[in-house]
Order: sequence, then C-alpha cells, then structure tokens
Amino acid sequence: MKLLSLHIEHFGRLADFSYVFEDPLNTILAENGWGKSTLAVFLKVMFYGFDGEMKRNEEGNERLRYRPWGGGIYGGSVTFQKGDKAYRMLRIFGARKKEDTFHLYDEETGLPSSDFSEQIGEELFGIDRESFSRTVFWSQQDHETEATTMIQAKIGDVTSEQDDLTSYDRAVRQLKKEIDRLSPDRASGQIRKKQDRAAVLEAEAARLPGLKQELQQSERHQKDLSDSLEEIRERRQAYTVASTAAIPAQMQAEADPALAALQAKLSASGERLEMLQRIRRSTAAQGHKEREEYLRVQRQCNRLEQDAAFSANRAAGRYRTAGLLSLAVTILFLILIALHAISLPFLAMPVLSAVCSIYCLFRSRRNDADPALVSRLEELRQEEQDLHASLRSLSGRLGRAKQQILEEEKRRKDLQAEIRSRTPAARAAAIRTPSTEEIADRIAPGLTEFDRREEECRKELTDARQQSEDLRQRIAESEDAAERLIKLRREIDTLRDRYEICVKTVGCLEQARGSFTARYMNPFLRSFRRHYGMLTGESAENLQTDADFHITVMSDGLPRDPSLMSEGTRDLISLCRRMAMVDAMYPGEKPFLVLDDPFSNLDDERVKGGLRFLRSASYEYQILYLTCHKSRV
Repeated sequence: MKLLSLHIEHFGRLADFSYVFEDPLNTILAENGWGKSTLAVFLKVMFYGFDGEMKRNEEGNERLRYRPWGGGIYGGSVTFQKGDKAYRMLRIFGARKKEDTFHLYDEETGLPSSDFSEQIGEELFGIDRESFSRTVFWSQQDHETEATTMIQAKIGDVTSEQDDLTSYDRAVRQLKKEIDRLSPDRASGQIRKKQDRAAVLEAEAARLPGLKQELQQSERHQKDLSDSLEEIRERRQAYTVASTAAIPAQMQAEADPALAALQAKLSASGERLEMLQRIRRSTAAQGHKEREEYLRVQRQCNRLEQDAAFSANRAAGRYRTAGLLSLAVTILFLILIALHAISLPFLAMPVLSAVCSIYCLFRSRRNDADPALVSRLEELRQEEQDLHASLRSLSGRLGRAKQQILEEEKRRKDLQAEIRSRTPAARAAAIRTPSTEEIADRIAPGLTEFDRREEECRKELTDARQQSEDLRQRIAESEDAAERLIKLRREIDTLRDRYEICVKTVGCLEQARGSFTARYMNPFLRSFRRHYGMLTGESAENLQTDADFHITVMSDGLPRDPSLMSEGTRDLISLCRRMAMVDAMYPGEKPFLVLDDPFSNLDDERVKGGLRFLRSASYEYQILYLTCHKSRV
C-alpha cells in the first residue's frame, strides 16, 4: 500500500494544504510550529478517527485540539493505492463523532466505493489505532512500542484468531482486576477486609466463655441477694412482732432492774437458740445432700463390682477353656507316643502343651478383672470412704447442735420460770399497758435500721440484675459474632479458592501466550539486530528479546532495561523495535511509514546512521519523514 496525495481543507493550523507523494522517501523539512506533527496526526485521523474524544481538555481530546484555527471545513482527503487499485478517501469532521462524514471513491472512475468502511484503518492494516501508533506511526509525543494483542496476532499471521487474542487481553485484564479485588495482600482486597473483620469477630467470640462464667457468678450473687432480702423482711416482721410483744415486759423490767436483767438474759438466750436452729438446719441439709451423693457412689460401686466380677469370670473361662484344650492336646500326644506314631524330634511337643495347660489352668483361678474397671472401682471406693467420713462428721455436728439446742431451751425455761417467780405485787407494780405511740417510738429505731438494710440490699439486687441483663446482651452479641464468624470463614474460603483459581488461570494464560509468541522471537530479533546495526554501525548481539518482544541489553552477563539508558539510545531501540515488528507483521505488501522527527535526540554520528537507515528502509517502505533541522536531512 502507498500514499499518492493528500489535501487538507482545515486541520489545526494547516489550511488548504496539498501534498503529492512522488518518491518512496518523502521528506518535509520545516521549522518548528509549521505543522509537521499536525500533518502526521492528520494522516492517522483520516485512517482511524480521533483519539481521546471523551476527554474534556484540548490536550487529550484530538477533536478539540485540531479544530481549525480560523474556522472553515474541518477535514480533508487522502488518495492511496491498495494493490492495483487507487482510492480517494474524504472525511469531514463535525463537533461530535455522529456529525462526521466519510466517503470513499474509486480514483479511476470517480464513483463511490464500498471496498472499505469508516474503519478503513483496521481493514487496511489489520490492526487497531493503538497498534498503528506503536508501529507504523512514529509520534514525537509517544514513543511507546509495547506489543499489543493485535500486533502479536499480526506477527503470528493469525489475524483470523485475533478475536481470541483480544479476548485473551480482556480476560487477563478482568482476571487481574478480580485478583486485585480479592487480594489478601491489599488493604482494599475483599479477602483482606473479610480477614480483618473475622479477626474482630474472633475476638468477640473468644469472650463468650468468660461472659457465661460472669453471668453464672452474677446469677448466684442475685440468688444470695434475694435470699438476704427475704431474710431481712422476715427478720423485720419477727422483730416487729417480738418487739411489740416484749415492750410490756421491757417496761416492767425498767420498773424492776432485777427483772430487766432476767429479761436481757432471756432475750440473749432467744437469739442463741435461733442461731443454733439455723446451724442445725444447715447441717441437716448438707448431710442430706452428702447422703444422696454417698448412695449414688455406693450404687456405682455395686455396678462396677458386678462388671469386674463378670470380666474376671469371663477371663477365667477363657483361660480354663484354653487349659483344657492344651490338656487334651497333651493327652493326644502321649497316646501318639505310646503308639509310636510320631518320631523323636516331636517329643518336645507334649511337654510344651502340658506347660501351656498348667499355666492356663493356673491363670483361670486368679479371677483377674479388667484393670480399668478395677482402677475406677478403687477410685469410687475411696470416694465412698471420704463421703462416709464426712457424713460421720456431719452427724456429730448435728448431734452437738441438737444437744446445745436442748440445753439452751432448758436454760430459757429456767429464766422464764424465774421471771414468773417474781412476787405478784412486784410484777403488778411494774405492769402497765403501753400506748400505741409508745410502742411505735420504741420499735422505730430498729425498723429504721431494717429499712436501711433492705434498701441497700434492694439497690444491690437491682444493680446485679442490670449487670446480668448486660451480660446476657453481650453473650447474645458474642454468640451472634461466633455464628457470623463461621459464615465469614466460609466466605473467605470461597473467595480464597476463587483468588487462587484466578491467579493460576492468569499464569496459565500468560504461559500459553508466551509459548504462542515464542515461535516468532527469532525472526523478530534478526530484523531488530539488522536495523540496529544499520542505525548505529554496531553489533546488536548483546540485545535480547522475550516472548512479549521486550528488548533487554545484556551487560556483564545480566539483562539491563533500556529505560536506564540515554534518551537517544532509547529512541534508537524503540525505532528498531517498531521496524522489526512491522517487518514481521507485513511480510507481503508493505504499509507506508510516518516518522515525525525520530532522530531529534541523536548525536551527529548516529543521525548519519539514521539517514542510512531511512534510505535503506525506503527500498521496501514508502516513508513520510518530517524534521525541523537540516542536519537530519
């Protein structure tokens, strides 16, 4: 394919500009600002349309950037030859893409042609706009030469499979996007986020045993407080009844000091008797509880003794059976010996059989039980003995308490008798019926104290109930956290499986593509080295490539990235790489090349090599070479 001519109505600063391509190497020398880069972009836009149309700034949006400076028709025409046929392509650009017009004419007949559509660039060159910019079209602003999927497809001559390779790129991008989304190593990754959340839930769930223990302690404390509150109320009631009943006696005792002393002793005796009654009740309750435990252990011992006896009898039966069998074998051998049915070497057999018979019969008499049953039985018997001793101790304490109660009751009766023995005249002098106000005044201090203790106990019980409620709420939250943790761990496992599948899939895809493109590495590298030698006059044996057509420079046995080299060297490598890819992409009919000042960063010696390169390349390619300096012509 080659260009024949072009005409620009208005494009950027160029207006009413025409150019005829007469030679294979077409050179345009013009000062900076003339519009060389604009001319190069015009050619690309004519075949591929504008780039960056979604961007708002003129720098990134070519449609905005190259609008006619002075107004007028925005666009132009390009005449080119494909094979033996010439075409004239006309494009007029509007403010938006949908306002653009495209026309294609047969240059010989002047009639419209349908040989190509608005996607004429992809149809002519077999590559998309990005691939065109990285190979055929050299721009001062963009020296990128990374091989795209379309470039690799074109190099591999698998254009029919280009959709598969494009799908490969799309699939790899989506897989890598999914890998980044899931990554456990990125703070924004779903696995990492869920792992962090799981750590929080795990900490919440770990508090569950401690919270349950706290709740048990709190409930026991509530029970104690409830019992205390009930006891205070009962004692208050008892105090009211007792005090009301005792006030006449107290008033009598106040009138008779001797009687008062007896009344005080009687009151002290009543309190001691009440205390002894509590001790008796508590001891009896504990004894009842331990007696139940003692009976339970006894029942377990009986069951285990039966199991042990059964085990011993069964073992004895096995040994007895084995002994009898051995004895029968011994008798059989003795009969055979008597009949001379066996030879001398077998005479030891009856002896061994007899020994075995004696051993088994002896073991059958030992009544060996299962060692585990015996061990457990010994533990229970020791527990039985301990409980029996404790019961004896409790029985003694209960007996002493009962004896003390009897003694105290006798003492109390003696005091009551002594009080009654006082002379009727003395009692009558002291007896006076108290008024309701006197009774209330006398019991008020005691009732106030009971009220204070009851209020304190009620407040403490309210706090304990609130604490238990808080603990139940926290336990519910911890149990919910434990359930969510289980679910979250399943989700993490699922995401991790998906993540590993994506990683392995990307690895397999990249390996497959590498294997596919590796077949074309050597032809590409030979072409690259040929162009590099022509440009520099140096050997390119120290330059290597990989399956993605990346160039590395071998130095001291190690690969070096060209990005670390000078800008001029990078430009040389970039240009040679482009040319090598174009050579591999178009083994038949060659495309034209647009080179916008590719040697601007080269020194004078390398510029000479560059010009030799242009002249040599022009034997195969039609070249539009744009430059601003005479030294590069």
